[in-house]
Amino acid sequence: MSTNTAKKAPSVPVCSVGCEAKYLELKGMRPSSKACSPDSKHCVVCHGPNLNYSVSSRGSVVSVCSKECEESFLRRKKRRGNADTNENTTFKHSKGEQAEPINCQRRTLTFLSDQLLESSEGGGYKSWWLGALTYYDFVYQRHGMWHSYSISNDVPRVDQCLIKFASCNIYRELDRSTAYLRKYVLRWQQSHQGRLGLREVLWMSVVFRLCNQLETFHKLKGIPSSDSFSHFKKRLLVLAKRIDDKHLLAGDRKLTVTLYLEALERFLKNIDDTTVAVKECTTSEGIFETLRNFQNNILGSFTCWQVVCDLMELHLLPENFIKDDFVWLSLDARKSLVQIFGKNRARPTEYVALAQLLQQRQLQGFKALQVSFPYFMNQKLDLKNTAHALHNFQVYRNMKLIENKQSYKLEPGTTQPVLYSSRTYMMDSEHCEVCAHPENEDELVLCDLCQRMFHKYCISMKELPAASWVCATCKKLQNYPHEGMMIEQEIISVD
Repeated sequence: MSTNTAKKAPSVPVCSVGCEAKYLELKGMRPSSKACSPDSKHCVVCHGPNLNYSVSSRGSVVSVCSKECEESFLRRKKRRGNADTNENTTFKHSKGEQAEPINCQRRTLTFLSDQLLESSEGGGYKSWWLGALTYYDFVYQRHGMWHSYSISNDVPRVDQCLIKFASCNIYRELDRSTAYLRKYVLRWQQSHQGRLGLREVLWMSVVFRLCNQLETFHKLKGIPSSDSFSHFKKRLLVLAKRIDDKHLLAGDRKLTVTLYLEALERFLKNIDDTTVAVKECTTSEGIFETLRNFQNNILGSFTCWQVVCDLMELHLLPENFIKDDFVWLSLDARKSLVQIFGKNRARPTEYVALAQLLQQRQLQGFKALQVSFPYFMNQKLDLKNTAHALHNFQVYRNMKLIENKQSYKLEPGTTQPVLYSSRTYMMDSEHCEVCAHPENEDELVLCDLCQRMFHKYCISMKELPAASWVCATCKKLQNYPHEGMMIEQEIISVD
């Protein structure tokens, strides 16, 4: 289960505290306090048993075995003393400049790149915590990229692979596809006197996620309601005569437009019974299995899990619904767990538990990287977003393998990187949701969750928020405590 408190990280699991100290120092990290504790029976540098010298250090006496170890120990103490002085100076300097934006500077750990490219097939020792830090570093960079763009149009200082190739947001709610679905759900709600029924949302989610190609729905003028499915079917069949199926349906699947429409017709025919069955579920796993059991999993596991996530994010489930006891993991997410934890730990029976561990240790991971993570709406990453991030972590690793000319290490069946292509053109036809007038574009503000546009004067907004903004409808739907700017202005700087 998720926790709001950070637990202490375990020491790097090596054969001794001495090896841990030397290993972490070699990697540019400070040893744990346990590893730094003097041992009167062994040399504090090489941990040899033959003690010939004692060194006094600020009132305490430590043992060394030779003159060389003594010099090494004193040099180490001097470096740490200088580092502490520099940290204190920097802290005092930043405290005196409170008018400036916060500079979230990630700790420079050059060995993380090696950890990312290292094959999970390799033998020998593998630190899961260093693997986890590599994952948290990616999470920080990718969400930092989104956060930077929410403040300015300047190119964020993140790994250039993330700029060059397409990747999803860390928070699933912020993905353009999720926002697109939410937009049409809210418009349906608005046209039905504010009612939001599980049956209709279930239908719209299945239609959208089974296709999973945003551009297709943009060409067809939106996601159809259950009442307008026949018109949607006609338009899609006409479109399929001009465009190949593989460009209309996402993913490397054997799904065709004909099979897609047949599956939707079957689902629509049984939607009332399915809605009742979903309503009776009290866990995410229960809904997932209910949808998978429909017509021998005609929808596919990926679609079923996406629908479960949509229902959770739209808050259409009972208050006692249990969310964080189960998560479905894609092949990419499972490969990420193996990359982080190693094959010995990342066994299929442990996948969910390991994903939960990464979720629980997120505060600790960002603290180890010495960054302040800009949580969206002050919400920690839940289990489904952790799974979402793990999927994208494998995509990121594939980017780095291609960049470093190590394509032979690419995992079979994982998602291959594609060049980034902007979808902002889809917003060109959008108008104010309140007045529906296209003029005064400079006065339009965009909701981060539904990507609907509003004139500032139509919603009585006095000034444009500096960072993230959520409309009143999404705020009410998500049960967020505040509306408007939720995050203080920051500059995300990533070396």
